Amino acid sequence: MRAGWVVKDGELIYIPTPCVSRLSFSANLVRPGSVEFTYRMPRNNRALSMQVDIRNEQCQSYNDIARSMFQKYAKKEKDEEERNGDWRKRRIELKSGPNVISWIIQNNLGYQASNQPIHIDRIDVLGLAFTRQCTACPPGTSSIGASAECIPCNPGYFSSKGSAQCGRCPESQYSGFKSEKCIDRPPCRVSDYYPVREPCTNGSSRAVYKKVLPSICRDDLDSATKLPPPTPWKPCPKCNPGMEKNKLGVCEFCKKDYFSDGNSCARCPVDTVPNYGLQYQNWEVMPPKLTTRCEYISEDVSTTCNIGDAWLPSGDSLISAPSLELGIAFELILSIDEGFWNPLAPKPSKTMKVPVAQITVVFETSCADESCALYFIEDMSAGTKGARESFYHFLAAFNGTNSKRVWSHTVTKNTPARFMLAFLRSGVSSGEDRITDEARVYAINVTNVGHRGGQGGGASQCLTCPHTAGGETCVPCPAGNYMHQVTKLCVSCPVNTIVNASSSRVGMESCIPCGQGLTSNDGVSCTSQGKIQLKGMSNESFTYDFSPFVGRSWNISGVRVFSREGSAYFHFFTISLFPPNIKCQEQFDNFDMIGIMDQEKENVEGLACRMTALPTPTSNHSKNAYVTPLLMATRLDSISTSRKHGNSSLTDEVLEYDSHDNTSRPLDVFFWFDPVPTISQACPNGNQLVVVGRCLPTKKQIEMRLPHSCPDGTCDGCLFVVIMETAEACPVCESNDYETINGECKNGKQTIHSIPKKHCVITGAASQTKEVACSVFSATQRAFLTILVISMIALSIAFICICRRNRRLEYKYTRLIESHTGELPAVETCGLDEDDEDEDEDRVIFSKGRRSQPTNSRTTLRDHRENDNAAFISLDSED
Repeated sequence: MRAGWVVKDGELIYIPTPCVSRLSFSANLVRPGSVEFTYRMPRNNRALSMQVDIRNEQCQSYNDIARSMFQKYAKKEKDEEERNGDWRKRRIELKSGPNVISWIIQNNLGYQASNQPIHIDRIDVLGLAFTRQCTACPPGTSSIGASAECIPCNPGYFSSKGSAQCGRCPESQYSGFKSEKCIDRPPCRVSDYYPVREPCTNGSSRAVYKKVLPSICRDDLDSATKLPPPTPWKPCPKCNPGMEKNKLGVCEFCKKDYFSDGNSCARCPVDTVPNYGLQYQNWEVMPPKLTTRCEYISEDVSTTCNIGDAWLPSGDSLISAPSLELGIAFELILSIDEGFWNPLAPKPSKTMKVPVAQITVVFETSCADESCALYFIEDMSAGTKGARESFYHFLAAFNGTNSKRVWSHTVTKNTPARFMLAFLRSGVSSGEDRITDEARVYAINVTNVGHRGGQGGGASQCLTCPHTAGGETCVPCPAGNYMHQVTKLCVSCPVNTIVNASSSRVGMESCIPCGQGLTSNDGVSCTSQGKIQLKGMSNESFTYDFSPFVGRSWNISGVRVFSREGSAYFHFFTISLFPPNIKCQEQFDNFDMIGIMDQEKENVEGLACRMTALPTPTSNHSKNAYVTPLLMATRLDSISTSRKHGNSSLTDEVLEYDSHDNTSRPLDVFFWFDPVPTISQACPNGNQLVVVGRCLPTKKQIEMRLPHSCPDGTCDGCLFVVIMETAEACPVCESNDYETINGECKNGKQTIHSIPKKHCVITGAASQTKEVACSVFSATQRAFLTILVISMIALSIAFICICRRNRRLEYKYTRLIESHTGELPAVETCGLDEDDEDEDEDRVIFSKGRRSQPTNSRTTLRDHRENDNAAFISLDSED
């Protein structure tokens, strides 16, 4: 199919492309006038944005002028906008002279875009010079004299070029909308009839056949297939859970405090509460709270879409109605006017969003090509009082054929809600619907329907109430608690586990462990104060301090994408690793954006989000409009050194490991965030963000950037990667991970430095350089001098002791020599002082004459041994 701007059936259509497109129209006004155009944006118009830029002969943008006028005169409107359903009419005043009107279309590639095009039905420019002749109306339209426009022919009518009015087709022929001629009605075939089940009557029901609308076939021809007869009566199946048959055999919800499995209702036991909701799985008739309608996607069709019910019950499923009508959407609306309420859920806080309800739809589609689509939409105006128009928020989109699958959506608000399921057949945007396309819904389940103390839907079961320590019953357990299966008491989850918010909160299995690197003491959320220990790839242990990241957020801009006209767009990321959450809200001027200017500015809240920055059509293109906020992360799932997490893994190319061997690769820590559900079919597991904390000891400032191989943050549209380079992502050095180096001693002061090993940083007192008093001697010299001094002192003491002993011996010897007689002098005093002891080495033996020979050898030997150490002095005088 051709993309971009095309003309089809009298309409200007833009089929979405990845490029930025500009449609320009030049007009020379002879007097002040205006441009008025009627357009229709896709309902999923967050993916496409249209801007209108009008410039005068000096190439000045009227938007700049209008903006300044608007600020000066707030009550004077320079342009007007009217609405008719999804179609809008906008009028902008023009000045006389040359004017260039440009429609600029930009496609947000990262947002799930619909296959629906942008339609511009008509463009009227007032203020031009009068024309000399009138233009004939095209075929399929008509106008009476002096008309300003041509009126399209309705189905069953036709006209040729320049007709004053449309003619009716004969009974044997038919025509579609805006037809030039009529076509013969074909004979009816089997496919021109479809079965419809009748309501249950007296316990039995049957199926009857009806013609496919609009009815264009003839059943009066011999070759035609006749209307099939009704099927035999069969016993009615049981009702959906939470319902029972009344006296007329019609299923209705059980009354308050009752429940059922689809048969009869029974009262809930004591100490239990009914679990109200909608459990639709039997499709004999259209259940309560569900309505259907069809809608033309073209403004030209002024008639009501009348094909009967757009969705038909067929026993085991709800099927889109077969129809020969072209250019229509089949819509199924689910209205929850009572809102939602979970009687056993804890009260939500500002920092904790507790899921209130869950919507689950089981469906399948069968299509001729990928252009068919099934949309799940929420009408955001349902819970707003006084809302005059609908504000649609797209929840999911599925294109092409889909085998039986399940889609779920979590509800976090208690207010009333309205959801829509819309099916568009292949080729609907070009008016060439494939009538064989169909969609089936097998089950719809909505939990916790109702308001506080009130009933909404029916209860399929009754839930056991928890008991408090004070004896109260049916009071929700506090946050972070679960109900014990036996005692029915509220019990806190163990340390480092949290309550699964989407679980029944019954039993220990309701507590789930925190991810690696995270802790929890309240059972509500897994958090981190930044200081953790992680195992490396070689099983070594590292200590990290991420406390500088707490409470901080960073902004990152992706690569710019340029068009031929020079305009560009880029993605703008806002990321926070730890709570509190950040908020991304659309930022644009009403003069800048077409199609979303009358809608509420969308916003998302979480730990990470992304917006698309679009240049506004000003004179210098210096201002950006930020639209389509995309939630990327709501909570941190784990902090680890593994590049694999769940179903996601990071390649060497994304991590930029290609130029490194195993020994030189940087030391990375991976912050894995919990996946966020997305409407894209390409990401069945949702969008997931991982921040790679890269250790660069020399980089003191934190730098957030996107990978070189994925300059827009993602290579597959599902896994988003951000690289954070900083020294604060390095492990903290332990006492044995760094060495101390002393600087040179100058002026009695010395600087002491701590040098860390590779891939670790020093924190605390060790990270600071210290100055201490120092000496001119080195440590070796100081040790040598110390030993030398101690040795000198020891030698001096030993010398003094020896001298004192020798002096005593010399004195005794001198006294003996000085004696002339050889006789011992009278003993005046003892030879020993009072404090001396008689030691063998101090004994002196005096002898006169020759030493006598011992008479007994044994005695002599003994005496010799005893006196061996004694000094011998002879007293004989020598002649």
